[in-house]
Amino acid sequence: MLVVKILYCNKYNFPFSGTEVYLFELMELMCAQGHDVALFAMSDKRGSATDYDRYFVPHIDFKNGKHSLMERVSLAAHAVYSSDARHRLERFIQEFRPDVAHVRNIYHHLSPSIFWELKAHHVPVVYHLNDFKLVCPSYNLVAHGQACERCHGGQFRHVVTEGCYQGPRGSSLLLAAEAYFHKWLHTYERCVDRFLAPSQFVRDKLVENGWDAKKIEVLYHFQRVPEEAPIAPAGDAPILYFGRLSQEKGISDLMRAMRHLPRIRLRLAGDGPLRAELERLAGELELRNVEFLDHVQGAELGRLIAESLFTVLPSHAYETMGKSILESYALGRPVVASDLGSRREVVIHRKTGLLFQSGNVEQLADAISFLYDRPELALEMGSAGRDLVRERHAPEAHYRAVLRIYEDLSKNKPRRTKTISQAIPKPHLRIAFIGGRGVISKYSGIEGYYEEVGRRLAEMGHDVTVYCRTYFTSAIEEHNGMRLVRLPTIRSKHLETLVHTLLSTIHALFSRSQIVHYHALGPALFSFLPRLIGKKTVVTVQGLDWQRKKWGWAASAVLRLGEQAAVRLPSSTLVVSHTLQEYYRRRYASGTSYVANGTVIRERRKPSQILEWGLEPGNYILFLGRFSPEKNCHLLIEAYERIETPVKLVLAGGSSYSDDYTRKLRKHQSDRIQLLDWVSGDALEELLTNAMLFVLPSDLEGLSLALLDAMGAGVCVLASDIPENCELVEGAGFTFRRGDVADLERLIRLLLADSHVREQAARSAQARIRQHYLWPQIAAEMERTYLNLVGWQNVPAGCTRLPVLH
Repeated sequence: MLVVKILYCNKYNFPFSGTEVYLFELMELMCAQGHDVALFAMSDKRGSATDYDRYFVPHIDFKNGKHSLMERVSLAAHAVYSSDARHRLERFIQEFRPDVAHVRNIYHHLSPSIFWELKAHHVPVVYHLNDFKLVCPSYNLVAHGQACERCHGGQFRHVVTEGCYQGPRGSSLLLAAEAYFHKWLHTYERCVDRFLAPSQFVRDKLVENGWDAKKIEVLYHFQRVPEEAPIAPAGDAPILYFGRLSQEKGISDLMRAMRHLPRIRLRLAGDGPLRAELERLAGELELRNVEFLDHVQGAELGRLIAESLFTVLPSHAYETMGKSILESYALGRPVVASDLGSRREVVIHRKTGLLFQSGNVEQLADAISFLYDRPELALEMGSAGRDLVRERHAPEAHYRAVLRIYEDLSKNKPRRTKTISQAIPKPHLRIAFIGGRGVISKYSGIEGYYEEVGRRLAEMGHDVTVYCRTYFTSAIEEHNGMRLVRLPTIRSKHLETLVHTLLSTIHALFSRSQIVHYHALGPALFSFLPRLIGKKTVVTVQGLDWQRKKWGWAASAVLRLGEQAAVRLPSSTLVVSHTLQEYYRRRYASGTSYVANGTVIRERRKPSQILEWGLEPGNYILFLGRFSPEKNCHLLIEAYERIETPVKLVLAGGSSYSDDYTRKLRKHQSDRIQLLDWVSGDALEELLTNAMLFVLPSDLEGLSLALLDAMGAGVCVLASDIPENCELVEGAGFTFRRGDVADLERLIRLLLADSHVREQAARSAQARIRQHYLWPQIAAEMERTYLNLVGWQNVPAGCTRLPVLH
């Protein structure tokens, strides 16, 4: 026998309703036949413990009225598309490795997002319908207690306009949004391999609404029949209704019918939103023959059915398949049911029960009276129903039908090789970078970070997506193992970053990314959005951008908000220097994590390109970075122009929307002073490693990548004495008083005159880099941060996964 590994997905892990009763009985049936089964559900103490409870979605109570506004928004997003459920299921799949998934009732605690995770792992999906959710956002094709098909063909707006969902108006809007969202994504068409309809009626309704008939199979529920013969009920036996007490169940019709049948006792076993109203109605109608019982199941329900003469199901709704009918038949009791929906498939009129026109109280009363007055006929019908269950709903036949479906789907499932992740329990992370311009060219420290940390995370086995601006990164899909998503923006100093971050965030919301990593203060304003749907967010503060001289008061105010957002909105806040860490501690009493920027050790390159620029190796002073006012390039030029020396000054960078400032700098170009545009690749390596001295005169930095690169290249460095520079340079380079042109001139003269001092400082700089700032170390620390964020605190970082082969 072929053993199948089946992953069952259902939001409840205990028998909440008939849906779960069927599912758990099916799991027991498959397990008894030797198959390997597991359940993915929401955590609930009412359920039995399993080996996989650690992967369950945390318990969610949508009906708790004490949720804050933010919590309600987050829960709404979770109901539509839960990234958290996807991530937990991913880890479940990695351990259990199922052959097929059988999905049952997943709204809204698990959400349809799990279909996409199953598809991503090539797990064939059986979606076993227990309602009409695919064609009706409110589940049951009912409006105001009556059958309704206004949403036919995907016109889901009617759930709002008709007010058919019994709940707050906002709930109706949420249901419509969920339906339209997954219709737009084609979630079910793309992710489900086989739909199981519990009745022919359900299948026909799906086909009428445009669903592919070839993917829909009818599979009736199974029902176990006790071996012992039914016991004849007592002469004054009551009749029984059991199930949910809600408007569409037609119980008020039944009670009005009982008004005309005072000699017949009715038991109502169940609970629901209509209970209090039904109890009031019983008082108004002076019904002394109606007894209200609590919700019952198992042996107690079996006892109530056996004590009754027959059961009554007066529903106004179509119903997918009446399991209540099968339970009655199994104990030899016939059924009086409304002639609507799937009931005619299982209630054979005048053979296993009686059908009456839905909503017709007179017909209902006549049917009850007719059958009650003929107990011998009731027993005969009950026996015929019992035979029907044995013939059409036997567990053995159901098992064979389900197994055939499982085997049919799983035989085409791609084979996968085992991975080292089975030995090392480290998850495969999906990370998105947002905030920078892109990759390949370096414009600022963020782009350098993308290149170095992103590709190393990819080498560790993680999926890294970099959001790039179309004008900055060429049209390629992948770079150094990183997936690139190019999106447009508005080329404006004030709008470019915000617009691109917004578009990138919207894209990331619908992506498979687990962690969305924002870089800089402006993008931090959007870091709360992915959290609404369960994603983790990280913000790295590279510096206090609002202090930059290029910004006016309005832009500075927005960036100040970004500074606050960076510690209040994301799941985790990172800073690149201890200076920034202390700033946030003092100003916001907020804990941040320190993960520095990094660099690599560079060897001197053989000169080629610099010769074309007219530069002599080891005979020029270098500045690298943006030409913006806070970088103080003008100060460096002024200090240099005071010095008579054959050593040239080279400034390489770009304008950063400060074109007036750049034009002023270019007026100083001469035989001794050269301004280059952006330099990258081999030319940058050559330019940097052949410099005599690197100077960074800026007023504002986070932790300068250009300064790190120069130190890693073994170049003597001179920087302004702002705290961020001192943190990096002190003891391994030189600093001058910020903004003091005379002090800058003095230090340049000193260093130009003493090659021994320069060489000693260069060696110290490289030693500092080796000890604290190499990119492999930074990437490993970044991986640890991500792993902690998703709950894998004790996993060693830097372990490379072997590839998974499909």
